[in-house]
Amino acid sequence: MTIEERVIEIHTNAADKATGKKMIVAGKEVTVIDTVTLDGLEKGTTYQLKGWQMVKSENAQLLIDGKPVESDYTFTAKDSSMEVQIAFTFNASELAGKELVTFEELYDVTNPDNPIKVAEHKDIKDEGQTVTIKEKPESPTTPEEPSTPTKTSDSPKQVIIRHLSHYSL
Repeated sequence: MTIEERVIEIHTNAADKATGKKMIVAGKEVTVIDTVTLDGLEKGTTYQLKGWQMVKSENAQLLIDGKPVESDYTFTAKDSSMEVQIAFTFNASELAGKELVTFEELYDVTNPDNPIKVAEHKDIKDEGQTVTIKEKPESPTTPEEPSTPTKTSDSPKQVIIRHLSHYSL
């Protein structure tokens, strides 16, 4: 009797939850949805998909306030091929101009005390796993809305800085 090696393949596509696009506007709360297609699963087996965000230019894990941006999803395979989604919600206000790449590992957690890594997808150059954070657009130049404050969050900071500098003189 031969033991068959089971090969599980992972294909992913990361995109902005709000728009479904690869370009995400920097903001306090953005959500990247990673749609993961898994082939070669064993029906009835419980798996855990773990994912995290990497900063492409640094080839290093993204940390926000010192914590990694990660997510996981546990499911029981109903078929040998399945599509699952995991979401990563984080503060991207300081990330304009960065490309983020989602990395994944798939574990067989039939025995929760002994999870077995059965597949991974970690390619810093994979376009499917990459999203780009872009700067918030400047205020529109149309004459209809000249008073629309698009950078309200910056204004109070500037006022506070001015106040502090007045007091420190």
